[in-house]
Amino acid sequence: MKFTLVLTDSYQDCRKALKALDEFANAFSADKDVLIVMEDLYRLESASLSLGVPLPPDTIPTAKKKMEDRVLSLWRKVKGDEEVVIDISVVAGDLKEEVEKFLKDNPRDMIIWGCQTSAQLCKIVENLNIQSLIIK
Repeated sequence: MKFTLVLTDSYQDCRKALKALDEFANAFSADKDVLIVMEDLYRLESASLSLGVPLPPDTIPTAKKKMEDRVLSLWRKVKGDEEVVIDISVVAGDLKEEVEKFLKDNPRDMIIWGCQTSAQLCKIVENLNIQSLIIK
């Protein structure tokens, strides 16, 4: 089995979501990974382009790296092991599009969502036809 935790940059309680991923993956002896969709960064990039004021070239890679480092650090705290690793993918884009793109190449048995609950998220979950758990 394979489980993925999907986080967005607007979701603040990553530790709670990471604990849920760990508990469920352990209970089902599942492989686990994390997909972080940086929607706010994507909107910032889109706005800067439409206004003709491009972001500095290192803005997006730096933001992605900081987010990856933050989640990895929290994962290590959850596990109580400073050496443990987990696969983390970080993308800047629309949540629906990025999750669908990820799942196309990486089929999963369950998605754990560390996202703000919204009507949009409910539609995404409904259309995926994959077991899902939303962590609030």
